[in-house]
This record gives sequence, C-alpha cells and structure tokens, in this order.
Amino acid sequence: MGKLFRQGDANLQSFGQSGFDYVTTGTIDTDTYIAITALEDATITATAEVGDSLTSVVVPAGVTVYSRFTSITVESGKILAYREAQG
Repeated sequence: MGKLFRQGDANLQSFGQSGFDYVTTGTIDTDTYIAITALEDATITATAEVGDSLTSVVVPAGVTVYSRFTSITVESGKILAYREAQG
C-alpha cells in the first residue's frame, strides 16, 4: 500500500501523475487505482480496498469516482483508471 507523506505528492497523485489505464472492456487488477473517470457512459464493477465496492454501476460520462480500487471491470463504455502513487 502506497503512503503519501508530503502535500506535493498528494497533488501529483490527484492530477494523475502516477499514470492511468485506458479500459474499454475487461478487468484490470495489476495496480491499486485511486480514481475512475468515465469517458463515455460506462457500466463498471469495482472492488474497493476500503469502503464500498460497486457492482454493475453505470457511471455517466465525465463523472469521476474516488476510492482505492484493487480491481475494476468494465462491462461497457470507456474509462480512465488512475494508478495510486508507489512509494
């Protein structure tokens, strides 16, 4: 689990400086993801490390969902899944 110790690191992470995965269908689970942005209406299932998970939820285009996701499945639509900072 990555830890943020400096405000500058938090700012970099919040602006996607750790990278992202572009997903149209399928499952990603190689990283921890801190945000999901729908590029078009997307139906997703996302497993949260802490808190509530999402199951077959439609995320409207332009909406960003924040949490610490360990697995994201895109059933339809297109998303950007932002990776958590490592270190």
